[in-house]
Amino acid sequence: MKPAHIAFAAILLCCTPAIAQDDPAPAAETDTAIESSDEPNAEQGGSAKEEPRPAPVQKDAPFKELAGRWVGEGRIGMSEGKVESVKCRATYFVEGAGKELRQNIRCASSGGKVEVKSNVIANQGRLTGTWNELVYNLGGDLKGEVTQRGFRISVKGGDLTANMDVIVMNDRQIVEIQFFNSSLRGLTLILKKG
Repeated sequence: MKPAHIAFAAILLCCTPAIAQDDPAPAAETDTAIESSDEPNAEQGGSAKEEPRPAPVQKDAPFKELAGRWVGEGRIGMSEGKVESVKCRATYFVEGAGKELRQNIRCASSGGKVEVKSNVIANQGRLTGTWNELVYNLGGDLKGEVTQRGFRISVKGGDLTANMDVIVMNDRQIVEIQFFNSSLRGLTLILKKG
């Protein structure tokens, strides 16, 4: 049973890749802090002390900057308190002027390996699509939305449900997943392009 749960965790990563935010206040504070830190730099003649912040994700072409290979690692938390490390490699194929995404992903942990294929379509800021895990023959549908910082997605397949948030920052993605009705508690992953 354990490999199937790990397979489901990796499957969610394919969906571009977002967890429903439990506390939206910190995100709002972060956005405000970013805006505040940018304003003084503009007043100082544009001399920035930090690397420029990423531009907001474009609702009309949200996948445009994601094409290529991504690698990453993170941790899966189990409901009984156990934590496992996971490593993933993903390839993103972007079509339709940045509105269509095909993704292949392979993940490995001490509990097993998985191979996932997913398809996501963006239409006026809304996301729909499917994901399929080839080793354990699992599949499901995804729905979500494009946010200024990335993607917020829910995935449903069989009796398993999860929410995912993805934050896109230049050549990195931060993925957080919250699981329901599962022996998994959550997953945090950082993917880097290259």
